[in-house]
Amino acid sequence: MWKFLRVDITDINPSVARETFSETELENLANLIIEMGGIIRPAILKKADNKKVDERYNIISGDLEYYASVIANKKVPDIEMINAFVVDKEAENIALQQMQLLSAAPAIITTPEEIDNSLELRMSNLEKLLETQLQAIREEYQKEIKRLEEKIIPPPPPSYKSILELLNTCDANQLKKGGILPASVNDFLKKRSEKPFDSLEDILNRPVSGVKEKRLIKLVDYLLTYN
Repeated sequence: MWKFLRVDITDINPSVARETFSETELENLANLIIEMGGIIRPAILKKADNKKVDERYNIISGDLEYYASVIANKKVPDIEMINAFVVDKEAENIALQQMQLLSAAPAIITTPEEIDNSLELRMSNLEKLLETQLQAIREEYQKEIKRLEEKIIPPPPPSYKSILELLNTCDANQLKKGGILPASVNDFLKKRSEKPFDSLEDILNRPVSGVKEKRLIKLVDYLLTYN
């Protein structure tokens, strides 16, 4: 005559318009459904008369619960099922009579499925807990992979100064070690201070006293080797 089921909210046809309830009431209940992980009061459903649609249900009682669950589902897609008593045609009138009598005392729990309902909620909460733990493991795994990749991938090579940078920044001591005669060092530094060299030919064309091609090549070789 009836069954206690978990029914997908997309398979349910409401019996009254959503405007019957205030949006504030629906939002408040939806938030409580999200906090609980489901709705604790089952809706009363019956199979839809349309035989062309498989497993569709019409609401006998529970439109408020349905609309609030729809809102909750939009916020948290995991909330997609609703607890429900599904009654057949013979039991529909009996269910309506029970609801009329129980409406005067809604706080009294009369369904023997209370234990099953509680178990469903505990299982739902357990699934969420496990999913949270798995997500934490996945994040830690990704961090560890990143750490390993950083160890495996070699660091970028050090940046080296260009020969012009070296020629325009070397000091008197480096010039002497690079083969420039002491008498030519001051002239080299003077012409460089007037205007930085823009090429090797520039050094030869200025010209720098005592610095010819062979001596310039020797200086360049020294600067590249020791800098």
